[in-house]
Amino acid sequence: MIKKGSKISGLIILILSLTVAGVSAYVYQQATLTVTQNIVEIASFIVKNSDLGDINEGQTLIYTSSEVPNLGSAVTITTTTTPVYLHFDSDVDSLSGSYTTYNINVLYNTVPSGGSGSGSACSLTLASPDYSSVTLDATGTWVFDLSIETTADSVDADTPTTITLTVGAESES
Repeated sequence: MIKKGSKISGLIILILSLTVAGVSAYVYQQATLTVTQNIVEIASFIVKNSDLGDINEGQTLIYTSSEVPNLGSAVTITTTTTPVYLHFDSDVDSLSGSYTTYNINVLYNTVPSGGSGSGSACSLTLASPDYSSVTLDATGTWVFDLSIETTADSVDADTPTTITLTVGAESES
C-alpha cells in the first residue's frame, strides 16, 4: 500500500518535471529568435551618356563632380542607429559591349564624428556591378560623391547608354 505522502511527492515531482520541460522549451524558443532587418531603397540614379559628354573610341575619361555637378553629394543619408549598411547595385555590366572600362566609384565626402571612412567606399565595375555593403558605423549625416571612369570600346552618337544605380540601406532592428 502506497502512502498518501508518497503519492503527493510523486505528483509534485511529475508537475515539477513538466514545468522544467515547459520552461526549457520557452527559453529555447526565446534564444533562437533572429534579429529582423529593415531594408529600404534610399536612392536610384540614372546616368546617361549624354549627361557625360562626348567620348571617342579608345579614349579614357574620368568624370567627377567638377565636370558633372550632379555627381557631387549624390548620396546623403542620416543615420540614427548603428550599424547601417548601404548596398549599391547597378546594371553597369550591360555596357560591356560598348566599354572596356566603366567604373563607378563611391567616395566619402562627409563622415560624421566618430565614423570611419575616407577615400573610396566602393567601386562598381563591368565585372562587379553590385557591392554588398558599406558599413556606416556612426550616427549622423553621411554624404557620398560619385566618380565615373570610362574607356569607350565602340561608341556611336546615335546609341544612347544608360546605367541605373540603386542604393539601399539596411539596419538591425
